[in-house]
Amino acid sequence: MGLIDHQYPEGKDSRKAYSDVGVDYDKLDPVKEMALELFEPTLKYPEKRLGIKILGTGLTACPFDLPKTLQGARIVLNVEGLGTKNKIADEVYKVDKELAYRGYTCVGQCTAAMSVNDQAGIGADTIVYGDIAAAGVDKWFDDHRRCKALLQGFRNAADQGQFAIPLGETPALREIIYPDTLDLCGASVGIIQPPERYTDGSRIREGDVIFGISTPGPNANGITKIRRIADCLKDGYFTKMDDDSTLFDGVMVPTPIYSRVIMDMFNKSVDIHMLQPITGHGWAKIARAKANWTYKIKNVPEPLLVFRKLVEWGEDNFDFTNEENYKVWNMGVGFVVIAPEEYKDTISGCAKSHGFEAHYLGNVEKGDRKVLMEPFGFAYTPK
Repeated sequence: MGLIDHQYPEGKDSRKAYSDVGVDYDKLDPVKEMALELFEPTLKYPEKRLGIKILGTGLTACPFDLPKTLQGARIVLNVEGLGTKNKIADEVYKVDKELAYRGYTCVGQCTAAMSVNDQAGIGADTIVYGDIAAAGVDKWFDDHRRCKALLQGFRNAADQGQFAIPLGETPALREIIYPDTLDLCGASVGIIQPPERYTDGSRIREGDVIFGISTPGPNANGITKIRRIADCLKDGYFTKMDDDSTLFDGVMVPTPIYSRVIMDMFNKSVDIHMLQPITGHGWAKIARAKANWTYKIKNVPEPLLVFRKLVEWGEDNFDFTNEENYKVWNMGVGFVVIAPEEYKDTISGCAKSHGFEAHYLGNVEKGDRKVLMEPFGFAYTPK
């Protein structure tokens, strides 16, 4: 059967092409080129730090060479999504595009952080990351400043974590994703070297100290609840807080990349027994290790201003018990490190050198598997 070349009569040129009903690649290709140009400098990071050479970009997949010095290293894969934080930028975009651009840069970094921090949570150092920014329609990519702002967020994450972004994907998925937003996610590959750095909680011992590494914002968890609270406020995300900043300012803070501070602790010979990013399930995640230990929380840092204001603004319509708050939000602690007390000064010093604070939260004790929030009188018991 030959090729089909149907000739329409004169006057039938209004029939729809694939660009009308599916994807217009003329809109997507410039964004892909923008991403390749912006991310190209990140390709040097794996080679500079670890001798891992990225061999090519712009192909169907990204190969890289592991040097002999990394033979025996464990290879780690993670896939993670952002959630709904970009919906805040989408809402603000309707009334203040300049402010929204800053929001899109924030969510770009947050998207990468969700995967990269999960890698750090088992002792892995991220080598490469690949993003997926899926739109409902290709029209979303018409605003190149918005696209550049989002991509800059990914680049900021790569610069902080010192990993490469050699590839990504920008599909338009009509009738699957809402036309005015994106579904943001990505995957990362990392290494555990030496392999003994693999951290799964099996080395936890009685008396270990629970350290909470600070975060400057809500990161990317409990965002839908924040969005619902904003819906109830007259000025929405422009509602002022006590320091004259807005709710938007308090929420749209980029999630920190914790991999460098964690690797710094390993390099300074800290005997880390457990690592855990505080993401979904909040402080209940401290008991993620399957063994029967009681994680007695004795000290709770003062919550960030944004959380205090959210409680104040939403107390008439939402559950704001401490049991709810510390399970939905990080409340100012973005990452947990469990280690023997003798390393407290080193952990604190590493955190400070990377712009964080290491809070003493409590200790590990013998007992049932639970997080005992002693100042509040309740416990989280993971299933």
